[in-house]
Amino acid sequence: MARSLPNTYVPGAVRREDGIDLIDSVLAPVFVLATFSVAAVGTLDFGAPFHAGLDDALYFAHGSEFTYSFITSVIVMVTAWITTDGTSVPDYSDLESTVLLVAVILLILSALVPAVSVTLESLWYVGWFMVALNGAAFYLIAYK
Repeated sequence: MARSLPNTYVPGAVRREDGIDLIDSVLAPVFVLATFSVAAVGTLDFGAPFHAGLDDALYFAHGSEFTYSFITSVIVMVTAWITTDGTSVPDYSDLESTVLLVAVILLILSALVPAVSVTLESLWYVGWFMVALNGAAFYLIAYK
């Protein structure tokens, strides 16, 4: 795991203790784009030769769908948490823990529960709330 790598093996520009490191500066815009698509606020579509978008479904059954944006969001959140040094769950305050928990639950429910995904698609303010909530959660995971 990246948490156990000695600092002598990782260049200083890639992982920094006192600021924004290279990993988080790459993951943050990717996470924002994926969150826009999960929250049905916007999406990113690729043309030739890929002909795919972040809102395209990788798996779809009985109303639940796993899209590229959902998979990307989960991978980015896990990667940001793994590459962060020293912040464990008890280090967060009650409010921060609640923000993280609600963001993760809403992200998972948006893929698994059709009513949540329809709500995100039909009510724009709920989608923007999810974008703001996921942004706060990513900040807590990556920079705290």
